[in-house]
Amino acid sequence: MFKAVRIVSKKQFLKTIEFSKQTYIRTFLSQAYYCNEIWNERLSSPVFKKVVPEDLYHDLEQRYQKTKHLSAIDVDIFVNTITDSHFSEELLDLVHKLRLTADTSNTLNATSHAVVRALLKFGKIEDLMDALDDRLNYGLFIDYYTANILMDTFWKSKDFAKGVKIASMLMLQEEVEHPLSCAFSLLHCFNYLQNPKGWPQEEILEDSEDEVKIRVKFLRNHYDDQHFDLKDANKVAGKTLMMFCKNKNDPLHQSFSILGMALFGQTEALKKIFSNIKQPLFKEVLDLIPEDSEIKNATNQLPNQSVDINKFLMENVEKVYQQTSEKDIYDQCETFKKWEEERLQAFEEQKVRLSNAKRLQDIEDLKKAMQEKEEKLWFFDNEDQIDLKIAKKKKFYPKRWFGHKKSPRKIDETYIPPEVQSKQIDGSHLS
Repeated sequence: MFKAVRIVSKKQFLKTIEFSKQTYIRTFLSQAYYCNEIWNERLSSPVFKKVVPEDLYHDLEQRYQKTKHLSAIDVDIFVNTITDSHFSEELLDLVHKLRLTADTSNTLNATSHAVVRALLKFGKIEDLMDALDDRLNYGLFIDYYTANILMDTFWKSKDFAKGVKIASMLMLQEEVEHPLSCAFSLLHCFNYLQNPKGWPQEEILEDSEDEVKIRVKFLRNHYDDQHFDLKDANKVAGKTLMMFCKNKNDPLHQSFSILGMALFGQTEALKKIFSNIKQPLFKEVLDLIPEDSEIKNATNQLPNQSVDINKFLMENVEKVYQQTSEKDIYDQCETFKKWEEERLQAFEEQKVRLSNAKRLQDIEDLKKAMQEKEEKLWFFDNEDQIDLKIAKKKKFYPKRWFGHKKSPRKIDETYIPPEVQSKQIDGSHLS
């Protein structure tokens, strides 16, 4: 017997091996934590079965161009049915346009989660980070579960800057209570501060020689709230560490709290708490305080101990994961069910709302048709009233006065113009 053998090129074979290695790299979170199977079960819902993403997008796009209005449930349905990376731009486009409409306040909780999962699945990491960071134009917000998945993904790719960015989003939302999110945040912040690279930089416009004047309604006074306006990487990481380590007195969190306060610039508050520190802190964490900091010398005098802090943080993440994973998975599965119920309820409410609107429109059309038919049948009996209505619709503008009219000039027919002769000038008169 002969057996058909597929010949694969060396380059393709190596690419396959590389992909398999990336797929099975061990991370902190197990596959069960991602709840992929339960998340994919949403597609069996009757709301999604007959939806064609391409047709739905064109329908929503045309509706927005005509009325400048989108429905939150329609956008949620489109976002959840996306399974192809070709629709990633359309996905963000509709989410942005929904943000510009009045129905953005009715955005479903599942929408943000679906956008994050879709872009993460398609490998559109930069687009995802830009959308999450631009909350005003996209309205995407993460929760503990989504943040843990993202920070685990960025740990796998060793992209600590993005991990700190996700942790800072929880800080901005003031959601710092989850133990696993806290452990992940400390791990990413420590690794990023050891080698601060990859933080997104703002574009600096070059000064041009030509002066450009722009008309604006009013100028805002510069104001920095030291929270949402934070852009500097050290200050963002510092405040993130402060928030996650607040009211925690063990050596690990106390060490990171001091580091965070030093990065954020709260030197006066730090000097007050130095006298209350009795237990040894972690030297590797305190060494990350910048050399130009005012409290650098004071922190060197604090009791400290040297440990492999990176290994300690990794073990801390694993320990916390073992304690919280089962509850997180159960809670998230229940959340998926809750979102499904909310979606079905919103879908039924929209059907009723559209049905009522159509019935009202049909009644108005019927009344208008009956009125036109009545005018035709009783035209001669109501001719005078119809003429009055037509006269009322006419607009009469007051005449403008342009002053007294001037009488036309009379022409004297007997008038004879004088003869014009050239006058010679003698040269003697010029002297």
